[in-house]
Amino acid sequence: MAPPPLLPVRGHWTLSAMLVAVCAAGLWLFSRGFLLTRMALPDRSLAHVLPYEGAAGPDQTAGAWRPAVFRRAVVLVIDAMRADFATWSDELNATFGAGEARRGRLMPYHNRLPAVAALSAARPEQTMLCRFRADPPTTTLQRLKGLTTGQLPTFIDAGSNFAGSAIDEDNWLRALAGRNVAFMGDDTWISLFPAELADTQAMEDNATLWEARGGGGWTRSRPFPSLNVWDLDTVDDGVLSRLPLFLLPPESAERDMGAAQAAELRERRQRWRQLVRQPQTWAHADFGGGGGGGGGGGMASGRVGPEQLHRDWDVIIAHGLGVDHCGHRFGPDHPAISHKLAQMNQAIELIVDAIDRDDAPTALFVFGDHGMDPKGDHGGDSPREVDAGLWIYANRRWRSRDGDARAARVLERVQAALQDAPLDEDLKAAWWHNTHLSDDYRAAGSAGLLDAPALRSIPQVDLVSTLALALGLPIPFNNLGAVVPEVFAAGGAGSGAEWGLLQALRLNAAQTQRYIDTYVGSSRAHGFPDDALRAWQAAYDRAEASYRALPKGASARGQGHARDAEEQAAAEYYVFLRLVLGSLRQMWAQFDSVLIAAGLGTLALATAALALLYACTRTRTLEDVAGRCRSLALGGALAGAIVFRAVAAVLVSSAVSHMTPLEATVAGLAVGAAAALAAGLAAEAGCSLGARRLCECARHVAASPGAQLNAAAAAMAAVHALAFLSNSFTFSEDSVVLYAVQTLVLAAAATAARGLAPSSAEHRRAAAWRALACSAALLVLNRASSYSTVCREEQLPNCTPTFYGLPSASISTRPLAAANALMVWLVPHVVGRALRRSRSDRAMVARLWVAVGMRISMGMAAAYWVLDSIDGQLVASGLPAAGAAGDWSDLRTALARMSAGIALGGGLAAWYASPFCLDVAITTTAAPPGPIRGAQPAKQRQQQQQQQCAVILGYGNAYGAGYLVFATVVFCVLYLVQQPMGAMMLSALFVKIIVGAELFDSLRDALGGAGAASLAPAQMAMLAMLSFVDYFSTGHQFTLVSIQWNAAFVGVREMQLVVCGAIVALNTLGSFVLAAACVPLAVVWNEPLGSPALRLAPASYVARVTGAAAVYVAYHALIATSTAAWAAWFRRHLMVWKVFAPRVMFSIPVLLASAAVVLFAAVGLATVHMLRVGLTVGDVQARTAQKVQSAQKTTAATTQAR
Repeated sequence: MAPPPLLPVRGHWTLSAMLVAVCAAGLWLFSRGFLLTRMALPDRSLAHVLPYEGAAGPDQTAGAWRPAVFRRAVVLVIDAMRADFATWSDELNATFGAGEARRGRLMPYHNRLPAVAALSAARPEQTMLCRFRADPPTTTLQRLKGLTTGQLPTFIDAGSNFAGSAIDEDNWLRALAGRNVAFMGDDTWISLFPAELADTQAMEDNATLWEARGGGGWTRSRPFPSLNVWDLDTVDDGVLSRLPLFLLPPESAERDMGAAQAAELRERRQRWRQLVRQPQTWAHADFGGGGGGGGGGGMASGRVGPEQLHRDWDVIIAHGLGVDHCGHRFGPDHPAISHKLAQMNQAIELIVDAIDRDDAPTALFVFGDHGMDPKGDHGGDSPREVDAGLWIYANRRWRSRDGDARAARVLERVQAALQDAPLDEDLKAAWWHNTHLSDDYRAAGSAGLLDAPALRSIPQVDLVSTLALALGLPIPFNNLGAVVPEVFAAGGAGSGAEWGLLQALRLNAAQTQRYIDTYVGSSRAHGFPDDALRAWQAAYDRAEASYRALPKGASARGQGHARDAEEQAAAEYYVFLRLVLGSLRQMWAQFDSVLIAAGLGTLALATAALALLYACTRTRTLEDVAGRCRSLALGGALAGAIVFRAVAAVLVSSAVSHMTPLEATVAGLAVGAAAALAAGLAAEAGCSLGARRLCECARHVAASPGAQLNAAAAAMAAVHALAFLSNSFTFSEDSVVLYAVQTLVLAAAATAARGLAPSSAEHRRAAAWRALACSAALLVLNRASSYSTVCREEQLPNCTPTFYGLPSASISTRPLAAANALMVWLVPHVVGRALRRSRSDRAMVARLWVAVGMRISMGMAAAYWVLDSIDGQLVASGLPAAGAAGDWSDLRTALARMSAGIALGGGLAAWYASPFCLDVAITTTAAPPGPIRGAQPAKQRQQQQQQQCAVILGYGNAYGAGYLVFATVVFCVLYLVQQPMGAMMLSALFVKIIVGAELFDSLRDALGGAGAASLAPAQMAMLAMLSFVDYFSTGHQFTLVSIQWNAAFVGVREMQLVVCGAIVALNTLGSFVLAAACVPLAVVWNEPLGSPALRLAPASYVARVTGAAAVYVAYHALIATSTAAWAAWFRRHLMVWKVFAPRVMFSIPVLLASAAVVLFAAVGLATVHMLRVGLTVGDVQARTAQKVQSAQKTTAATTQAR
């Protein structure tokens, strides 16, 4: 017996690798040109060098630009502390008589920080409460960069929130070198400041290392994992257990105290202990192995003992995450938020009590790095996400009525000067009405029940210059913020010196001007527009002129006209700082048009190449196509690289582009390779553009129902691609893609109806009825999927979120989690019915995996989410994590791991070993008639007229059923990482994919002949559209805040960056991964085991599968190209960073993941493995049948001869 024909796949892998590489290069080039990062200057501000010349030197005693306001500071970051969380309102607690509505509904987060309100009312000269306006994106890493450097973030930085790189810009932590610093909390700080916050405890006991370091101050760092949003307590407990080691005297100090003082100290220490919710916190070595958290011996060293830790610290940085995690898990409207805010309130009370006993001037800065939206998420720029709170307290009076009055007059002058300036409102207005407290509140001049309380409003970057000068540090070199006037307005900078606020603002403005000059001088391509530079310089010159015109001499400064002149000069400096900050906010980043054009050109050529590859696969094999295209692509890449390197040198020198040599090389390689690849594929496909060719195509479409359906698919793809030319359509992409896919389904139904003509054969009419039934099922399922939604901010109030079961819920309700359990029966049942049509359900793989293993895997996943819902309510009720909730957590983890293990270790392994759903049944059939000689008994004659034969069950759909089993394994893994409603919608998508495969197979049967021209384009377009429909129905939008971060810990106990990142990616891209994995079903569905098309021409069959995959990837490439093109077109649009840029960012992983899954995993591995096994089995079966048939003919001939 000759060996079975080989399955050539080298051409598939070659073309797939080239196309994916070209797509990736195009996306990278566009990102480099569109999502630029600003240039980070390496310059540093030095304490002994003032930012301007011709002025008095720095304060020599302190070695600072000006005398410090505070000697020490505690920086307490309450992650996601929104402005209304810190604002007290008596009206929110007020109820009124019968028949009168309650004003200001009290929410769980209202009035939960009474310590802030009480201290602000009792000690107004020691406190200040502000709205703390964040610059988007409002993710923690980007906010920490702004809060330490004073710089604006760039949008592309949001992608690094999982793993930030060290900050190489000047910052106020770097200026703390030589001082004693303690840090505890969110480990993001350590990733950003690995050198500045490096713990010195071990080094202190090693004299050699300490001397090599140069001595200086000590540092204590205790970072805790930050991304486990289900853990509400670990980070907070780590912070609150260690703060008293610095704020309270050590236990050894009790020996020198009286009995009353020692008892009071023990009572204070006990109050701190009561804040810690997890008993296992005290088992850490910092507390001497559970000694109670008072001695701090575990954090001491031979050089720095417990007493030095308490007495000598300069700055404490504490970053708690409980409020933020509570928001992510439950949302701000959940009662759990009140427990976390109450815990933070007690911590503030204890910190204030501790610093009040300190002899040194000590300040407490309490602020949120961002806010949270009504669902508890953040990352965007909605008002509730950017409006955090800031509260400043000190143990000394640092404000005065006169200073506040003068600062208010300065701010009023600034508001008047900036009234007509094209700046954001928060930069022009120094006060803000806190309308977040309640919908019943109103802003000034608007309709409402109550007047919203007014707060001072400052940008977050203002903290940097304020904190630096208040502590006697130089302002970081790249800072763009302005000092908070009230902090410096109370007095002068020294005896007989000028007004403190004026001096601080002059230092501030001079540093900003120095930064601008350095930035412009660093590179022509990175400079600012000339008109902006002139406006900034004019504003700075006016401020300097006002300053130089001030009366000289200490006696003159106290006069009324001199005070007015000082305030005017201070206002001029402040106006300059706001103009610079506001202008740079609007510029945000400099676009590189050359790189944008190169990226768009590469993507467009890659899309064309994918479409041409499909055309080639209809007549050519991949081996033939790949051989020629490989040489062309290599030559085009080399030629493009040479040309681009030469052109780039000219463009950079003329300041048209800022591309680096690497970017120029990649651009040349990508554009050259894409152009050569597209040209080569066009030649192989025999494509030509001309009037005659277009007429031929039009006649073909008019005559072929299949071609008409493909044309309808192309039209709907164009509708989807053109939706991004408007921000309104981009908001409503879920509705646009639903319209497109429903229209395409109706077009398929209209095509099927042609097969019902009376002249059609009976089998064609039956196939047409099946197609109509499948179309109706798809219409119903798509409409049902559209009812699962999460809403973009722009869609409110016309959109009602339903994804979590209730509009106000932020976690899945228990009824919804229980309803998800129905999928455990439904999906395997649908798969079983699909297999039963070809009797493939009788096979051992189907009976063990689909009927048993798949149900067990899905059942465990459903149980996981039921327990998660129960666990969420236990945590929300205030139970400690070590109680019942902790036990549920362990059980959930075990269920998730067993679910994934059964799917991968059971289902995938079984399919790989035996990919076909085949079984053999023995049946009795009538024997063919033959001569009867002589008289024979009746029983003997009956036996001769019957014969037994073996029937292969599942033969008719061997390849389709086998691949469907593989798809069920992929589905089970994705089902696990989806939340309950998402799991149900993903189940609906899987059912739709199966129905869609049957729809197009029935269409081919109903049309037949020339009318059944390849329907792969229409089928792939529908499949791609379904992936978008169910992306939205699984609880996602193309916004950062819709990412379901809590899915990162499915089956994981602790933060593991790669694993958790992969789980979030599967959760987000689940619909695209599932659809891409099911692409081969379009070709192999209802393909019999002994298929002549495969057995006689395996290379052509592989080309068919690759062609279908190419069309699917082409659809996603078209959408990615369209989003990028329209984002580039609208790059100066008001909504570019809110709408268009996020859509581009999401299109990158969607395209690359879809291409990689379908070309490499689905076709290159799974389909090729199945086809290779099928060629062997099918060849043996065919040859056996031929031998049996030959033997039967020989026997019949011999019998007849006798």
